[in-house]
Parts: sequence; C-alpha cells; structure tokens
Amino acid sequence: MYCANCDKELNHKYKPLREWNINGLLCADCHIEKTKEFILKKQEEKRKLEVICAICKKDLILEIDKNTPRWQWNMEAGVRLCKICFDRRQSDYDKLMNHCALCDKRIGLIRYNPKPKWNIEGQLCRDCWDKQNQTGK
Repeated sequence: MYCANCDKELNHKYKPLREWNINGLLCADCHIEKTKEFILKKQEEKRKLEVICAICKKDLILEIDKNTPRWQWNMEAGVRLCKICFDRRQSDYDKLMNHCALCDKRIGLIRYNPKPKWNIEGQLCRDCWDKQNQTGK
C-alpha cells in the first residue's frame, strides 16, 4: 500500500475525508497537511462571510448593512460600512461639497476652492473667498 498523495509506503493508513476528493489512503504527513489546508480554507470562507463596519466595528449581518463607501471619501479598498455610518459619511461629504466651509451658506453653481496656504478643507462662497484673499495679502 502506498500513499495516494506522495507515493510513500504506508506504515499507518489514514482515510481522507470525502471533501478532499482523494482516492486511496494517506500517510501521516499527508493527512496532517491536508487537514491543515482544509481547516484553513474553512476559516477563510467563514472570515469572508463575517464583515464588520470600518468605522464603528459593528458586525454586518444583513445585506442592507453592507455598503461600499464612495471613492471620493478616500477610504481603503474593500471596506464596508453599516447603514448608519454610510448615511453619516454621505451627509458629511454633501455638507463639505455644497456648503461654504466658513459661513455654512449653501453654495450655488459657482464654487471657490481655498488656496492651500489657507488650510481650509472644503469649498468657499464668493464672499468668504474674497475676505480670505484680502486678509492673506
């Protein structure tokens, strides 16, 4: 009798599990190796099913909670957000893009980007941009 995996002569015979799709018997070394591979594969599949929110670390079980962040938010690839964190991040981003960073007035069609030396994050309305530009001179 020889091992079905490595063709060594068998002193002790081990029967492989059906899921391994191996015909024949295994030696002790191959049986241990295949068992480790099978367990690691099962753990990896389980980990893929378990998803947590990148912000609040809540377990995401329902499909409605598994939201992919928008590319504009500069988050890591492959992370997921729960519905609450996704909505909060979306509203923060909308506020950042559609309201003046200084006076919080809603910005219309024309937007002004602050100069890098001003250290302001977001958009500015015309009045605030003019004021900031005057104080910078």
